[in-house]
Amino acid sequence: MDRREFFRRAGKKYAGTKKKAAQQRFFAGLNPYSGPWTINEVTHLLKRTMFGARKADVDHFLAMSPSAAVDELLNNITVPSPPVRDYGLLEDDGIWYDDLGVAIGQTWINDPNIASAVEIRGQINSRRKDSLKKWWAGLIINQQRSIQEKMVLFWHHHFSVQESEIDNVQFLYRHHALLRSNVLGNFKTLVREVTVDPAMLVHLNGYLNTRLAPDENYARELQELFAIGKGNDSQYTENDVIAAARVLTGWRINSIPLESYLDVSAHDTGSKTFSAFYNNTTIAGSTDPYQELDALMDMIFTTTEAARFICRKLYKWFVYYDISDTTETDVIIPMAEVLRSNNFEVKPALEVLFKSDHFFELTNQACYIKNPYDMIVGTLREFNVAYPPYTDYINGYPLFYSIYQQASDMQQQLFQPPDVSGWPSYYQEPMHYELWVNSNSLPRRADFTDALVNDAVIDTRAFANYSSNPADPNQLIDDVTALLLRYPLSANSKTYVKTHFLTNNTTDDTIWTNAWNTNNNTVINTSLREMFKFLMNLPEYHLC
Repeated sequence: MDRREFFRRAGKKYAGTKKKAAQQRFFAGLNPYSGPWTINEVTHLLKRTMFGARKADVDHFLAMSPSAAVDELLNNITVPSPPVRDYGLLEDDGIWYDDLGVAIGQTWINDPNIASAVEIRGQINSRRKDSLKKWWAGLIINQQRSIQEKMVLFWHHHFSVQESEIDNVQFLYRHHALLRSNVLGNFKTLVREVTVDPAMLVHLNGYLNTRLAPDENYARELQELFAIGKGNDSQYTENDVIAAARVLTGWRINSIPLESYLDVSAHDTGSKTFSAFYNNTTIAGSTDPYQELDALMDMIFTTTEAARFICRKLYKWFVYYDISDTTETDVIIPMAEVLRSNNFEVKPALEVLFKSDHFFELTNQACYIKNPYDMIVGTLREFNVAYPPYTDYINGYPLFYSIYQQASDMQQQLFQPPDVSGWPSYYQEPMHYELWVNSNSLPRRADFTDALVNDAVIDTRAFANYSSNPADPNQLIDDVTALLLRYPLSANSKTYVKTHFLTNNTTDDTIWTNAWNTNNNTVINTSLREMFKFLMNLPEYHLC
């Protein structure tokens, strides 16, 4: 992958010189990592498992062993309090109404929203959906030292329900809570629960599936997108889709209380026989709500392909989009065996990946493009921009909504992935991550980082003080680029940055040294602002 060419195609110029020679590739498998543990390796781990790598986080994990660092990231999982009402009165045709179901500052997740007027119910639903988006964005910007928020986003990508299809905030929240509660748990259990989750029943027409008119939509996506995939060894048949649809006939939704149930009168109680891919399994008909569902899950997860499929998706999310034959043999297959031997518990499989030589291999570093949340939240966190806690609906929710909107403008909208396959950057060949940048999204990224500097949202002086010797322009550039950039600047590029922004277009380093040592605020602040704007517009800044 040419890590810069896509920016040229998007029309973005950068000041740099000759590209570094491509690194010679060697292959490391899932052997435990035994290499150096420096700022570089810590930052790589954090930027892949979190959104951004703050200096304090880097220092925290640098004091640990690589194994202990991974353990903390995987074990620091919390249960957040739910979203709350943050809106006031509602207006319809000149008349003001209140949401009588829940007070301001209280959660609405258990309130069925039974306002008498349809228009008011719609407004309440819309306002609650907004508060749900603010809440999730608030959790992301306030993330702990944990993989939790990145994994919740992964599952949202994987199952990909869309707000435009659901349009019921309680369904959306329940689905999100299901993903969050099983964020590093059992993949088989999660697929089972999602299959009869009200949001998914609506999204893929499961609630319309009946014995008289079987709807194959979910049965197809269950195998193609959620559990088996479309690999060369995914040999399920069209008849398997039909049989699975028959297994899943009759599932319906109660709104009060919110739950799914099996309508026996709409369920096909005949036997369903599957192909040789599933060992010619026959699932006997039953009126028990879960007997056939459990049999279907057991059948699907008995295949070797189910484990390999989800491991490939996790690999593409956390490591790289290209899975070569060697990667398949030496990483995916053994990782899938770990998953299977642990009864499809996800955490042990991720643990062996993140603790491996392969994960830290140089060619797996700085090799994919930041998604919008990596870009936005990562930047804000790395510059230590203070945000209210996620529970602060008065001061925090408006700020969190701005993050949500910025990411949406850059093509990553929470609760609205583009389609049932999720975000194309993680599956669409041949572009993959390069789809995050185009003539529309790339200027928005530049406008975002420029505005952070111009509006003094970020403190460039404080960031410069992370340097071990900020009075030395060479050391300053080395230190700040080591924190900000995953792909190192060439020596010529560093010289360009120094002369253009710090030494007044000369080779005299003392110009900057004297300005810093005499606390010449005018020179220091202007120079740093322009330098950081430039650095954050470089192609290297967009690599993770």
